[in-house]
Amino acid sequence: MMQMTIPYLLDRAAVRHPGKTAVISEHGSWTFPQWRAESEAMALALKQLGVMPGDHVAVIFLNGRRLLALFVALFRLGAVAVPLNVRLSTPELAHIIADSDAGTVIFDARFTSQVEHLRQGRLPVGRWIISGGEDAGAEVSLDQALEGCRYASWEGPPPAENQTALILYTAGTTGKPKGVVLTHHNCVWAAASAAAEVDLRPDYRVALVFPLYHSAALAILVTNLYLGCCTVTMAKFDPDLVVETVQREAINRLVFPPTVWNFILQLPDLEKFDTSSVRSLGSGGEIMPVHTKMRLLEVFARAKLGETYGMTETMATISTLKPEDVLRKASSVGTPFYNVELRIVDEKGRELPSGRVGEIAVRGPNVASGYYKDPATTAKTFPDGWLRTGDLGEMDPEGFLFLRGRKKELIISGGENIYPREIEEVLIRHPAISEVAVVGVPDAVWGQRVHAVVALKEGHSIRDQEVVDFCRGRLAGFKKPKTVQFVKCLPRSAAGKVLKRKLLEEMQSRNS
Repeated sequence: MMQMTIPYLLDRAAVRHPGKTAVISEHGSWTFPQWRAESEAMALALKQLGVMPGDHVAVIFLNGRRLLALFVALFRLGAVAVPLNVRLSTPELAHIIADSDAGTVIFDARFTSQVEHLRQGRLPVGRWIISGGEDAGAEVSLDQALEGCRYASWEGPPPAENQTALILYTAGTTGKPKGVVLTHHNCVWAAASAAAEVDLRPDYRVALVFPLYHSAALAILVTNLYLGCCTVTMAKFDPDLVVETVQREAINRLVFPPTVWNFILQLPDLEKFDTSSVRSLGSGGEIMPVHTKMRLLEVFARAKLGETYGMTETMATISTLKPEDVLRKASSVGTPFYNVELRIVDEKGRELPSGRVGEIAVRGPNVASGYYKDPATTAKTFPDGWLRTGDLGEMDPEGFLFLRGRKKELIISGGENIYPREIEEVLIRHPAISEVAVVGVPDAVWGQRVHAVVALKEGHSIRDQEVVDFCRGRLAGFKKPKTVQFVKCLPRSAAGKVLKRKLLEEMQSRNS
């Protein structure tokens, strides 16, 4: 019986598109057959180095064709990939390596210094494999092992679609990161849903700039494989390099969170680049302000814009706002993807009617089975087969979903429920405000008070009271910020999400 796994998608693309460019990176390009051959040779090399089916393997890489081959090689072996966020500190990386039970760490040579610090922590890692560097005695060279496997054939048994493919660690916006267990089945179904509804075609060249330790990036990659699109990788985000790559490689689709889109739109010489190849724009991670949407559609005049809402536990796939609705339903995150069921529930899990705010619950073949070695959190988050997202939302009569903030971020002031996102959506319209986050802080009288953290656009200056006054007539009086704090920029996760926990920690630190 055919198993719909990630290696199968590559093998299928190699047969269907034998002469087509599959990957373009800073180190060169591959066709689909070349990518398949490299992944098979790497699977053989890793097997010879002792990596076995079921092993958990941590990887420390920037985006590039070596990482794409490595992922498929690990999946061919039946191993589990644990992509590590290269921006984390040594203690944070050590926690994930230990928590995931990774017995092997494979890393790019440019991270040798970080790995040396990790090794000093005496982690229970049996193999440290370096890529792009020489065997230093303490590590094993993947490049040397590959040399003897280039012309051998891979004959290992294919993985099953219900096997674990990835353990992705959440960004930790509310605490320590948790390991989300995702199977091949989850990944392929997420790709099938996206392929059915996102503005994407097999002949597109898709820029992959999101780092591949993030579920959104992996969803883009697997969807590209599912359709046979060409993936153009970038090792790091740089606004100038993005538009240069768009012009040089004739990119057809770009996906970024709104904050990153703003960096691109602020380029002083943006108009000099030829972006006429771009046909499809995507965004996610947070609601995009209307003025940003309008500017994007002006700059990329031949493109359509769509938005998505997702999380690591759903392989970044919950709902999508289609191009025809991005302005008509500007503050919505759209309707559920095909194959995804969604409902709004109360504290007891009962479904609420449209117009009522409750917790967003989802289920579908793309939804993870739970968290690695954390049965208590798994039981709490997946109590009845439905994933409790922790996000508050409501559905309108047309079936469009509107986010109202994180359940844990709900502000209760004087007995009133206040949804931070509602206030943020008002304040972001102020012409001087670049980004804003609203949090609840302790208040001796009201229990909590509304506190706005504001970053201003370059060259603008406003006072606290102007921020408060802007809400007059737009929000009920009890929802207006009681205090305002100005910052240069908001702290964000790799997915572009505001880390409100860090804002609160910084406030507590200053007040202690």
